[in-house]
Amino acid sequence: MRTLCRSTILLTIGLVFLIPTDALRMRGDEQLPGLAALNKRRPTEDEMTASKGPQGRVVGGTTAALGEWPWIVTLQNIYSFHFCSGVIISENWVITAASCVSGLRPRNVLVVVGTVDWWDYTAVYYNADAIHVHCNFDNPLYHNDIALIHIYGEFEFDDYIANATLADIDELQEGDKLKFAGWGSSSATGSYERYLQQAEGTYLPVEQCRSDLGDTEDVDYGHVCVKLNAGTGACHGDAGGPLIDEQNRVVGFGNWGVPCGYGRPDVYARAAFYNDWIRTTINGCGSA
Repeated sequence: MRTLCRSTILLTIGLVFLIPTDALRMRGDEQLPGLAALNKRRPTEDEMTASKGPQGRVVGGTTAALGEWPWIVTLQNIYSFHFCSGVIISENWVITAASCVSGLRPRNVLVVVGTVDWWDYTAVYYNADAIHVHCNFDNPLYHNDIALIHIYGEFEFDDYIANATLADIDELQEGDKLKFAGWGSSSATGSYERYLQQAEGTYLPVEQCRSDLGDTEDVDYGHVCVKLNAGTGACHGDAGGPLIDEQNRVVGFGNWGVPCGYGRPDVYARAAFYNDWIRTTINGCGSA
């Protein structure tokens, strides 16, 4: 099923850093993004017009051009409110973070494609008909944060809608440039704005990443870490979004970090680590 979509809203999510370990959480003990957004509605057109426009999102980012990220999707609830991102990997499959869709019924998820403006009146949306969350999601915390969404029908690929190439082996070396994008807020207490933002950092090996994040056990070889300058990074609403290498291969999906843009590494689920799970799930051997 396919139709035209209209979407956005101003969402404020506060996060107070009480102790160092709490500072490591993008979610912490708060409600998962999809469930938190279940009944949120977009603002009126007048409210959107009065908002501050194409600023913010990925902290320290720049606005992406239409077609620059043809495989990125905005995941929205039935009221067309953005809550997470995802990545097109075939004619009818999208990858996102498990934290984005855990607990949601497929009928409550819209996959909106071919736009950099998540409030775009002309953007095409597809209805989800199945959600597959990794069976070991958050066991332990922040591990296996990956899910697959199957849509009704098939995506119609063009210059603005395409499937991504997933990195199937680990070739990253320290210092490699990595680029990411999303529709999240511009600060930990900021609100979502309209336009897709992009920024870049460099690959940071797992051991160094774990050390930089206070020797946390929430980083392992199923993660890709991005070294960032202060003032740049992912934030609330960027979960599930793509991390790409210099060959435009998707190497990770937005997982967690210290919100937002404080110069600490951001952490992504490693695409190559989950290749077997992705293949078996798509082929009907995974758990629904």
